[in-house]
Amino acid sequence: MIEQFTPGNLQSSWTVRRDRARTVLRLRPAILVPFLLFVLSISINMAHVATTEFHPDETRWINRAHYFTDLRDPFGPTWEDQYITRGQPPLGSYLMGLGLLLQGRDTTTNGVWDFAYGSEWNAIAGAMPEQADLEAARRINAVVGAVAVVVVYFIANALAGPVAGAAAGFLLAIHPLHIWIASQALSDQLLILLVSLTLLTAIRLGNRPGRGSALLLGVLLGLGGAAKLSPLLLSLPLAVYGVGLLVLAQIGLANGARARSLGPLLIAQPTIAFITFVVAYPYLWPDPIGRTWQVFQTRSQEMEEQSAAWPGVAIENPVDALTRIYDRLTWQFSATGNLAEDILGWFRPGTSVWGIDLVLAAVGVAVLAWLVMHRGLASGTALMTFLMAGQAGAIIVGMRVDFYRYHLPIALVVAILFGLGTKLIWQWLANRGGARIWNLVPGIAVEPPVAPARIEDRNTIDSSTGASVNRPAQTGSQ
Repeated sequence: MIEQFTPGNLQSSWTVRRDRARTVLRLRPAILVPFLLFVLSISINMAHVATTEFHPDETRWINRAHYFTDLRDPFGPTWEDQYITRGQPPLGSYLMGLGLLLQGRDTTTNGVWDFAYGSEWNAIAGAMPEQADLEAARRINAVVGAVAVVVVYFIANALAGPVAGAAAGFLLAIHPLHIWIASQALSDQLLILLVSLTLLTAIRLGNRPGRGSALLLGVLLGLGGAAKLSPLLLSLPLAVYGVGLLVLAQIGLANGARARSLGPLLIAQPTIAFITFVVAYPYLWPDPIGRTWQVFQTRSQEMEEQSAAWPGVAIENPVDALTRIYDRLTWQFSATGNLAEDILGWFRPGTSVWGIDLVLAAVGVAVLAWLVMHRGLASGTALMTFLMAGQAGAIIVGMRVDFYRYHLPIALVVAILFGLGTKLIWQWLANRGGARIWNLVPGIAVEPPVAPARIEDRNTIDSSTGASVNRPAQTGSQ
């Protein structure tokens, strides 16, 4: 049968095509916001690559860029038992090598920096990297930092929605400590990228327990250990958490079906993480356990030597560490403080502003605690919270010297909590109509957020079966 074309059919066809075009062109916050955050972060980071002050530690990572190409000979001289090989895990060096090769450089770089001498002596000795190598290594780090910003968006978005995600990602993107380290050739940005990916995977595993997510979580913990050691240690308390879930399920204090699914997957994490750590680090292959112990001993010895060499920044105990963190992230590295100073500087140059990063992060702690209580100990929110607290705790307990780069994982935690605190304020404003201005932006319609007492987990658990049930968000007060 041949369709008869009429003015009505043509009008209907045109309407369908127009609606499809609008759908394609519509700005979707789930895509637009992380894209804009990436563009913002990569632009800021790249703008600082050529201007950020040089630090001698950058030479160590560029010097070891050949680790990446030396993976072709995992039993070669590079991986023999020597101080430089066991002094730092190799993943940051792999990143430097890959970044140099992708930008047309090679992995034959500078010599080893001798910290007993100054920059001029080291430059004469060949320990100063070429400017092209330095900037290439910094650029790859700038990209890693921008990707970390996007992952932070997805973490906070998974916890409390796109407003929390946008606030968390924006704070990290403009955070002065994040920018500084993202424009240097160090391994710390790689660490927080792996930590943030670990947190995001933990949310997915908790919400939908499965072997694939469990394997990915263990691999990320192992790779994190191959970058900076501490994430590897998190796999041990994670296994204890899994045992605890099984015990709580037995006495009726945790969702039985969920805990029985999640518990064994968490117990397996140390094994997965350690295997990944060893595979990524050829130095360990001849004696995985013995040489891993040597790596941790060497790192602990380095921290003690640093504390003795720089008594002015030595940290006596965890309370001292908390005080240093507060001072650093309030007065020296405050994203909101710097932003306010930049704005007020147009009117009153030299204005000093106290930032509210930690204030909103403190609000975020309360929000996160409420979410954990509401969603349960066998939820993705609780699992992510446990890992995030563990990473922050490892930094606080293990910090022996107040070096600026050691604070970056704490800045990551602050950004996520800042997003949650911002979401609570957003809800308060939205309930009074303060957030409706966003509905004026073409293609973006922001519904009034739910009241705090009505936030539902997107993957609510059926109490009888333990299965995930997608429930629509409840809006307004009831």
